[in-house]
Amino acid sequence: MGDAAYHKNRPDTLPAPSGCPVDHAFSPFSDDYQADPYAELEKRRNNSPIFYAEDLGCLVLTRMEDVEEVFKDPTIFSSENVQDPVIQICDAAFKVLEAEDFNPIPVMSNCQRPDHTRIRKHTQAGFSGRRMRVLEPYIRQRCETLVSAMLEGDAPAEFVSHVGYPLPGDTIFRLIGFPESDDRMLKEWTGNRLAFMWGKADEDEQVAIAENLLAYWRYCAEFVQMRKDDPADDFTSELLAAHDADPDDLSLQEIGSAVYGLSFAGHEIVTNFLSNSLILLLSDRPQWEKICADPARIENAAQEVLRHSSPQTGWRRVANADTEIAGIKIPAGTHIFLSLASANHDEAAFGDPRAFDIERENASNHISFGRGIHFCLGSRLAILETNIALQTLTREAPSLDLVADQKFTYFPNITLRGPEKLWLTWNA
Repeated sequence: MGDAAYHKNRPDTLPAPSGCPVDHAFSPFSDDYQADPYAELEKRRNNSPIFYAEDLGCLVLTRMEDVEEVFKDPTIFSSENVQDPVIQICDAAFKVLEAEDFNPIPVMSNCQRPDHTRIRKHTQAGFSGRRMRVLEPYIRQRCETLVSAMLEGDAPAEFVSHVGYPLPGDTIFRLIGFPESDDRMLKEWTGNRLAFMWGKADEDEQVAIAENLLAYWRYCAEFVQMRKDDPADDFTSELLAAHDADPDDLSLQEIGSAVYGLSFAGHEIVTNFLSNSLILLLSDRPQWEKICADPARIENAAQEVLRHSSPQTGWRRVANADTEIAGIKIPAGTHIFLSLASANHDEAAFGDPRAFDIERENASNHISFGRGIHFCLGSRLAILETNIALQTLTREAPSLDLVADQKFTYFPNITLRGPEKLWLTWNA
């Protein structure tokens, strides 16, 4: 795969910049980080806020001001590496992705100017206020159905499988326009991409995931062709209308690539957002009771969840040119790990950052959705889904509680954080 490939191996890792502290122990895959990334990051933020992580081969930024500086300068700091696997893609998986018809291209998070500017104006229109209003009744109905099914069963119940995973997947597929009859198949194809891009999948797993990526890309390409002949009121049809108006401004390959990337961006992140919200709120009963009594508090509570326990804890950039941050000279080609989790707990930006406070006045100043030209396209939808889920759960199950003494496990990766399972109980 060439430089324009959607997923590609990165070139040889550069050594630590001259004069930059080197951390031989830091790793998002370590047991300590998995158990509590915030404690691990706090130690570093207060001692060496910029350091080179040997395990990642990346310069790590932990302060809000430094992370913001990188996000706001896409000319110097490219996002071209955000969808590339953390570890090298093995030859067998590469062979799968070298299929002649596997040709998605960067169009959103990993796309650069000027193409990013041209494409984003069309994809952003697909998340308009009108589109959210069209989608909201479906989200409410689907959420109520899933929550009712969970509550009608025996307590305790596992939230992720009952509500947290299906709701965002179903929602993003309806936004795109995929038929409900294909949901199960699509989830099987897209459910393990996290391990491929941001985890440490072994060779057998890489091959299996690559085969799913190929099958899913072929589905997306065929769906775009079908929608071209049979448009509907959905995201894909909006992009196709833009293509029809000016084929040179938005190609069919770019539309297929947008669909290919969107289904993942709008799924696992929201699953984690929902689960993290419940862990925080149910662990602090008075705050749960506040939103039960006054649903108007839910909106700010959701923002505080994003700040305190972001579903996306890290993101990546690569330096396009020699540059400097906080006195550290950074050579072109240096890979950079932006710790969103640490920036959201930066004492210079938030008072008492380890505290979860649904009344925090500046909760929305978090950086969980990024900054600048790559600010998360689906942020409005993610917040809408979470607000609806919390409204539904507080109304239908105010007695909801965490099963005592459960231990949360997290899939080891550098980017997303949410429990693999979340057991809940309630008064029948």
